[in-house]
Amino acid sequence: MQFSVEPIAPGYDAPVAISYPNEFADSVSLGEGVLVAQFRADVDAADPIFEASTESGSITIERGADETLVTVTLPATATAQMVPDTSVAFDFVRIDGAARDVIPGRWRWPVRRTVTRNVG
Repeated sequence: MQFSVEPIAPGYDAPVAISYPNEFADSVSLGEGVLVAQFRADVDAADPIFEASTESGSITIERGADETLVTVTLPATATAQMVPDTSVAFDFVRIDGAARDVIPGRWRWPVRRTVTRNVG
């Protein structure tokens, strides 16, 4: 798995992209069913800051020649709730009918304060 980490900027739309080798994506049926990710300030936090899914269009999956790119687009309304200079946690669950499968891997993504903020 490869990913480039561009920190989330609170108050701005933020794409979070992770690429998986196609062999891995096939083994977990990544392109089937609905993919869901909940972003939390901490793994133990009761409520998610944001829930993304392929069903809502906030998660997209693109298959390339060698890898599958999963991109989560976080809206500014969600990132505004994130605390600067910390991180958020998330993982992926694939739902296909009654089956719910956790995709291996838990992610922590940095949240960084921007110099320019509250622009409108």
